Amino acid sequence: MNKMLIVDDDWMISDSLKTMDEWVDLNIDVVSTAENGQEALYWLEKESIDIILTDIRMPHMDGLALTKHILDHKLKPVVIIMSGYEEFSYAQKALRYNAKGYILKPIDINELFETVKRVQVELNSQKQVPVENNSATAVESQTHQERLITNTISYIHSNYMEPLTLKSLAERVHLSEQYLGQLFKTVTGESFLSYLTNHRMKRACDLLKNPVLKVYEVSEKIGYTDSKHFTKVFKKMYGYTPKEYRKINYQ
Repeated sequence: MNKMLIVDDDWMISDSLKTMDEWVDLNIDVVSTAENGQEALYWLEKESIDIILTDIRMPHMDGLALTKHILDHKLKPVVIIMSGYEEFSYAQKALRYNAKGYILKPIDINELFETVKRVQVELNSQKQVPVENNSATAVESQTHQERLITNTISYIHSNYMEPLTLKSLAERVHLSEQYLGQLFKTVTGESFLSYLTNHRMKRACDLLKNPVLKVYEVSEKIGYTDSKHFTKVFKKMYGYTPKEYRKINYQ
């Protein structure tokens, strides 16, 4: 059973989260709640905590400082962040401090349980790693989030010609659409749609080198079923229509 600590200065939120019956089904033992990061550190000394579910903004020691402290001191717990829309810049930093999840307030309970389940899978897989492999794990440079996005980018590069959506990619990696979108932008610096469009347009430029291919065929090969829409997007990005671009660069 994984032990969880809930950290939030709003006692109504922390108390309602702590008393949910579903934790038993998830094999989670909520050992206590804390009002801020300092109080959370007290519980870390007292209990063997596996998961910390923490708010961002709190007095004395906020969730960001707590997450950084856990990373800097190589402490055991993994962190899941709770935050409002206006606090996402803080959440971005928390993700860089190796937080394993980000839940928007007001909390979607299904999203929360989904995130906890994912974290539990990771925790259990770590426990199964033999001692002799620990050093190899320690030198792994990418965080869990970066590996997930790297995997997603690789999938985009291999399947950009398919009708990809953020929802379909989120389902593939068992995350919510909202969380994957925020995580993608945090790691890459651009939105999923912007990244996908840029990659498709680069491939279009390569395909336009082939004089045999019609513009509508290029459009289909990069995932656009509507060639007029493809032409519009291409011109917006490069300042020329595909035909003009081909004539200027390849003829």
